[in-house]
Amino acid sequence: MERRQAIGRRSDARWSEILEGSAAAFARHGYAQTTIEDIAEEVGLNRATLYYYVGTKEELLVALLDGPIDTLRTRLEEVAQRPLPARDKLVAALREYLRTMAELPALFIFLSENIHRVMAGPEADHIRANADRYGRVLAQIISDGAANGEFRSDIDAQTAVLGIIGMFNWMHRWFDPGGRKSLADFGEDFISLALSALAPAPR
Repeated sequence: MERRQAIGRRSDARWSEILEGSAAAFARHGYAQTTIEDIAEEVGLNRATLYYYVGTKEELLVALLDGPIDTLRTRLEEVAQRPLPARDKLVAALREYLRTMAELPALFIFLSENIHRVMAGPEADHIRANADRYGRVLAQIISDGAANGEFRSDIDAQTAVLGIIGMFNWMHRWFDPGGRKSLADFGEDFISLALSALAPAPR
């Protein structure tokens, strides 16, 4: 009970430190290889103190990802409701995706793991539902664009989403924050590639 109450204190400075340390440990070792001991060492706690706040590393992964995935889905739905052509919606949606990745780097953990395999339970189901909802809304934007002639109609919208988001998501493997190009620079290149791939054939 005490641990559950501690987890509920989202304003607790120590809880914030634990989340930051968890994110650093997951990023360094990978989720599967990270242990509770690794996280405790990262935060500078002994294991007994850490267990006051959390019982498993899965609970930490859920806590890290719930907010960012919810933000990602909310921002896309706001874009989808704008009175814009489908092409402009797609561009705006992908820029919001990049913005969220830059603001909430915990998303890189989500992108590097097979969440369907490493998380279970109602909270994890909520994260998966948000991620699935994101894919459906983006597919609808592309489907609408195909229906009105803005995008080619010979590619299934869901397939297009998998290809486009796959481009963006793979950046977690090679993006260097200290490199010559920023996340936004790479994103704009990928947006151009996506628009070129979806453009209808000239008449």
